[in-house]
Order: sequence, then structure tokens, then C-alpha cells
Amino acid sequence: MDNSEWFDVVDALDLPIRRERREVVHSRELFHRAIHVFVLDTAGRMLVQKRSMLKDSAAGLWCSSCSGHLDAGEDYLGAAVRELEEELGLDIVPKNLTHILSVSPCMETGWEFCRLFFLQDDGPYVFEPSEISELRSLPLNELDGWVASGSDEFSLSFIHLYRMARLCSFLR
Repeated sequence: MDNSEWFDVVDALDLPIRRERREVVHSRELFHRAIHVFVLDTAGRMLVQKRSMLKDSAAGLWCSSCSGHLDAGEDYLGAAVRELEEELGLDIVPKNLTHILSVSPCMETGWEFCRLFFLQDDGPYVFEPSEISELRSLPLNELDGWVASGSDEFSLSFIHLYRMARLCSFLR
């Protein structure tokens, strides 16, 4: 039985052109799709996750509250709902997510078309240690300072999306 993850390879307009295994997509730097979710609690603190050392990319780095690839044939919103359940144990309905930003493939995103969603949620969060090693909820001004310090503790995709979201005033 083939346990490989399959992704849609997409063109420059984000239209599917074929399906490939995860390892092929990443090794050949093919355009594909991913989601990120920024979870803020009612006090305005943002949840960030430290990726497990078992991850094949950005292992041990701080990242979005939740992120993941779209499976072949999956849509962005469905992937966000699925990843929130898998990574944080949240059972949410799609209408609770707000799409705030779409980003074209670039080196910082790993050649992914990314859609960034916002969710307001106070937890509790239950994470899978093979996915996440630590969670922190930080006030945005504290997170701003940490990001601005040039720390190499963050994934490139998080830095890229966080700066864009702040620049566009999506996070206040």
C-alpha cells in the first residue's frame, strides 16, 4: 500500500495540472498549495507553534498557529479545517475562519500558493507531539519585537506571511 502524500501540482495561476507525491513536489520545487491559520484569542494574543524536530521542513522552528499542505483534490478552506483538527484538536466550522491573505509561490513559501486564514479561539489546544513540540500565546507587540529582531527561530514562511498580514493591517 502506498502511504505517500499526493499534492496537486499547479500552474502560475494556481490551476491544477497534475498530481505528484510530496517528495517529488518538494525536491523539484514545483508549485503546490498550502494553508496557514493565525489563531488569536479574545485577549489579542497570537498562538504560535514550534514545529517538531521530526518534521521534514522547518523542524524546530516557530511558525503559524497551524499550517499544512492541501491534499490532492482538496480546497483551501477544507484543508484549514482539517489541519486545525489534526494539529490543535480544534473542531471548527468553516464559517468561523476568515480568509485574510493569498500569497503567490516564492522561495519563502517553498513554492506554495498560500492562503492565510484568521480564527479567533481561546482553546484549549491539544497538539500531536510528532507535529508540534510547543505552543505559545503572545501579545502582538511582543511577537512584533521577536520577529523584528531578525531571529532565526522562525520559519521563512511564517516571517513572510506575518509581515504581510501586519503591513496590510489584518492583525491589530
